[in-house]
Amino acid sequence: MSTDDLAVPPGYATKLFDLSGRVAVVTGGGSGLGAAMAVGFGQIGVHVIAADVNVAGAEATAATIRAQGGSAAAVKLDVTRRDECFGLAAATKRERGAVDILVNSAGSAFRCAAEDFPEEKFDAIIALNLKGSYLCCQAFGQVMLAQGKGSIINVASIGSFIAYPWASAYLASKGGVLQITRALALEWRGRGVRVNGIAPTLMDSPLARAAAQSASITSDFIKARMLRPRPGLPRELIGAAIFLASDASELVTGHVVACDDGYLAA
Repeated sequence: MSTDDLAVPPGYATKLFDLSGRVAVVTGGGSGLGAAMAVGFGQIGVHVIAADVNVAGAEATAATIRAQGGSAAAVKLDVTRRDECFGLAAATKRERGAVDILVNSAGSAFRCAAEDFPEEKFDAIIALNLKGSYLCCQAFGQVMLAQGKGSIINVASIGSFIAYPWASAYLASKGGVLQITRALALEWRGRGVRVNGIAPTLMDSPLARAAAQSASITSDFIKARMLRPRPGLPRELIGAAIFLASDASELVTGHVVACDDGYLAA
C-alpha cells in the first residue's frame, strides 16, 4: 500500500453521501416506513420506484416525490410472487440502466397469543416479511451482482434481536430477515453488493397502528421499556437509509442498524 492509498483526496468527504442520479426500488413504498424512506431518497436526487401491492399508495408516494421536485414512478408489486419480483428487477434494469438501491420494507403484523395464533395469519406474515424480502434480494441481487455494485437495505426490527408478547409470527419473520441479511452479505462480499438492515423500534406507522387494534399488549410492553415517551417517526429512518445506501458505508455489510433510541442497549 502506497502513501497515496492512505491519503484523503480533496473533496472526498463531500461525495460520500451523494446519491444523485442513482436508482432505488422501495418495496412497501405506498405507506409508512417505506413511503418515508422513498420520499427521503427523492429529496436528494435519487430516482425512486415506489413498489407496493397497494398501487394507489405507491402512486401517492411517487406523486409526493415529484411534487417536491424529485423523480419517481410507482408500480404494483406483490413481493410474495417470484415472477413479479424478478419481472420488476429486469424491467428496472432495462428501463433505467441500473438498480443501485433496494429497500425491502413491505411487511405485515398480527398480534395474538401464541397458543391461539391462526395458521393462515402465521403463513401470511412469514410469506410477506421473510419470503418476500428474500425473493426481492434474489431478484435484485442478481442484477446488482451482474453490474458489480449495489446496496440492499432490509427492514428488520428490534424484534429481530429480542422478544415481546403476542408477536410470535412477526418475531420469527424478522429474526429470519436478520439472518438472510447476514447470509447474503457474507456470500456477496467482495462482489460489489452490500446487504444491510435497519431495525426500528416501535414506530408510529399504519402497520403498527393496525396491529395495535388487534391487541395493545405488545405496544404496551415495548412502551414501558422505551427511553422516550413516544414511538419513532417514519422520517427518523431516512438518515440511516441514506447512510447504508451511500458510499459512506462502503465497508459496512452484514450489519443491522438499530434505530431504537437505545432500546436494545438498555
